Amino acid sequence: MKKTEAKKQAIIEKLSDHLLASGMKGSSLRMLAGAVGMSDRMLLHYFVDKEELMTSTLLRISAQLQNRLNQARTEPLPLHQLVPQLACMMKDPQIRPYLKLWLELAASAVADEPYHRTIARQICDSFFTSVASALQVEHEEDRRPLAALAFAAVEGLVLLDTLGADSLVASALEGIKKEPFGSK
Repeated sequence: MKKTEAKKQAIIEKLSDHLLASGMKGSSLRMLAGAVGMSDRMLLHYFVDKEELMTSTLLRISAQLQNRLNQARTEPLPLHQLVPQLACMMKDPQIRPYLKLWLELAASAVADEPYHRTIARQICDSFFTSVASALQVEHEEDRRPLAALAFAAVEGLVLLDTLGADSLVASALEGIKKEPFGSK
């Protein structure tokens, strides 16, 4: 790896840690540069612009979360078992910063922040693929709709959990456990 690329990766690593700890709020180029211990002008020596810096960093964070989720996964599960397993994982203190950052990114995408919609969609597609591969289905044609349902359920649970709506989370999980969706 070239020296410049190694430095770029080190910056992305430091910035990943910073965003997981502090979130994206107020992430001006100057603030991001300060978080990695350099000037904003020096930061732009390694990255074309803030968009490239943030995209690279957010994709790295997404890959880290995917790795953590994949390491915890055992075998494909039916929907009524997969959703509660994923919901349980969202309570893990090592996973929660990723979820908080994901919600912040999604909110920015809704507010039409310039590049947040594109990067949020890339991350969304990656997570959907992961959920689809973790899902056990009787008929392959059921995989996509059931994966979409599982993904939507987990995203909703993440939002409810963040808002402290624990009783709604518990009720939703009880409902999912009672009905083995997709079984024929």
